[in-house]
Formats: sequence, C-alpha cells, structure tokens
Amino acid sequence: MADAGNLLVWWFKRVAYRIWQFKQTVLPKLDRVAWNAAISGLPQPVLTHLASLKKSEKAHILRVYRAVSASRQINDEERRELLKMALLHDIGKAIIRSSVFMKVARVFLPLGRNDHCIAGARLLHRLGFERPLVRRVLRHHTFKHDDHLLQIFQQIDDNC
Repeated sequence: MADAGNLLVWWFKRVAYRIWQFKQTVLPKLDRVAWNAAISGLPQPVLTHLASLKKSEKAHILRVYRAVSASRQINDEERRELLKMALLHDIGKAIIRSSVFMKVARVFLPLGRNDHCIAGARLLHRLGFERPLVRRVLRHHTFKHDDHLLQIFQQIDDNC
C-alpha cells in the first residue's frame, strides 16, 4: 500500500507542477533586455532558432539562465558550461512542436519528452558545438547517467 501512496503523492506533485507550468506558458514574463543580453554572444544560426521559440519558452530559458548564474553549488568553469547549457537545452523546441494532446497527456502520465532533446542535439552537432554540450542537451531529460554537471543542471531546470 505504501507504493500506491508514493505513486499518488508523485502524481499530485506532477499535476501541481504542470499547473504551475501551464500558468508560466499562458502568462509568461520575459525580460527582453535580459534575454538579449544573455544570448548576445551566440552565433547567428543559433539566434535564428532561438528567435522562433515561443515567449514562454524564452522565459523558461531565461529563468534557468538566471538560476545557474545565481547558483552557489558550482565553480566558475562549471558555471560557464551550465550557462551555455541553459541557453541551448531547449533549442530543439524550435524544430519539434508537441501536439496539444501530448502536452495534456504528459500532465497525467509519465511520458517522455525526448523529441526536442534529439532535435536540439542534432542541430548543435551540425553547428559544430562541443561534444559534451551536445550530449547534455540530448540527455537533459534522462535521469540514468553519471554526469554530475548534468545532474546539477536538471535540478535547476526542474525548478524553473
């Protein structure tokens, strides 16, 4: 019976998170000055893809970017890697769009969210980004790995 209780708690937390996420999607707050400052050093092909993201997706990326900037659990080298990851981890959403049905289904069911990860990793690979970053973008929704930096990123991403 304890397993059923744990599953129920997990499900309610997931639904609460998805409701919060829905609010962030419907009423996104994007600081355009901060957004433009954050992406200013990226190459033009990346900027083109980022420009096609929805306002809510940009707001999420900026929240992750700010959280990485403020994190006290990483050193300067890790911060540089994670800031790049923050800006690029959802770039695949500019290529792959989930249907409304799939978005709703993910609220109630433990369905994967890997399509945009694969698309983003392929794009970054084609653009010549370094292999560790491409691998982390590919795996940023995968929880069975031993990449300490990716684990830190996932915690931050999940809270933003």
